[in-house]
Amino acid sequence: MVESVLVTIFCCLLTGVLALVYSHKTRAAIGRGDMAQANVASRKTQSLVLFSLLFGLFASISWVIYVLVALYL
Repeated sequence: MVESVLVTIFCCLLTGVLALVYSHKTRAAIGRGDMAQANVASRKTQSLVLFSLLFGLFASISWVIYVLVALYL
């Protein structure tokens, strides 16, 4: 859940919120003992967190390159 919150704040809001939703579904499934559903939701959460992180890094690096090119060319 912590990773979902961090990527929501720092990387990508839309996929971060979706990761939070699936993270909550994972916790709810574990709470009721449904481990199969918890594993499915957990894999979706991990995928969304990774996508958000990579998208945030791509956007940040692109922005830095754009600023450097705009300032020096």
